[in-house]
Amino acid sequence: MKIRALSPATVIATLALLFSLTGTAVAGALITGANVKNGSLTGIDIKDNTLTSADIKNGTIKPVDIKGGSFPAGPEGPQGPEGPAGPQGPAGLSGHQIVTAQSVLNSVAFKTVLAACPAGKKVVGGGAFVSGLPKEVGVVGSYPVSASTWFVAAHELPALYLENWRLNVRIVCATVAA
Repeated sequence: MKIRALSPATVIATLALLFSLTGTAVAGALITGANVKNGSLTGIDIKDNTLTSADIKNGTIKPVDIKGGSFPAGPEGPQGPEGPAGPQGPAGLSGHQIVTAQSVLNSVAFKTVLAACPAGKKVVGGGAFVSGLPKEVGVVGSYPVSASTWFVAAHELPALYLENWRLNVRIVCATVAA
């Protein structure tokens, strides 16, 4: 078997390949942080997950530098001291009572009743109902007409309803703090 001599092109190609493979390793060993100009490196120049907390100066990272815009929450701290008592709230409602009023028991076709709170109290709610034989009677209005008075109206649905019925009102009155 005859050994062939290497051509100059093969020798040059082999040397170029060798230098290209070892060039970055040599540069990595020869270039240090002292050779890099301050402010010249960017995030793209740094390999992911290669920096540790020892590489970063304390107090230099801000929430805007963290993905998501905030630092992760730390452990919950101890319970703080109890704060001072707040100011006294308003008095609200007091002295509530139920006041009733009613119409006469008869067969008048249309009836109204007013119920009023005692002096110094205001109506805070109310309602009405019909008693007797109220099959054909309907309440057509039930509402406050002033701060202390409630109005109710009812009428017989057929014009000639002859049964006796009574309109009843119940309101809740209370002293309301100013």
